[in-house]
Amino acid sequence: MIGIIIVSHGTLCETLIKTSSLILGKQENLIAVPLTPSEGLEDLKEKMRAALETLASKEGVLILADMFGGSAANVSTGFLQTHNVGVVSGVNLPMLLESILSRASFQDARKFAKHITEKSRGSIINVGDMHKTCR
Repeated sequence: MIGIIIVSHGTLCETLIKTSSLILGKQENLIAVPLTPSEGLEDLKEKMRAALETLASKEGVLILADMFGGSAANVSTGFLQTHNVGVVSGVNLPMLLESILSRASFQDARKFAKHITEKSRGSIINVGDMHKTCR
């Protein structure tokens, strides 16, 4: 099974996991890696290495990072050359739920990352525009 790491500035990653467990129940092979204010990039790299070792499988690991260009995503990108990972930035609750629900259907983390990216684009909706068309 593809493992999932959520990496973020602060506790966003931990909160996303707690919230997803309210909806889907506790999940295995799902790890939060927060970057705290007292930590630097080397600390984050080491925590990511440890998480990747914990979740290592032939299918690989999907890394969901909080924002493109930020420390969490930049550190994650460094593992593309050395580990069997797919990296997607812009993590949100619908993306995490889709990842949890569909990971058993994939055998390759990089193909899974492509699927999650394509599928998650639809979760960003201007509700006001939808509301106007419903009147």
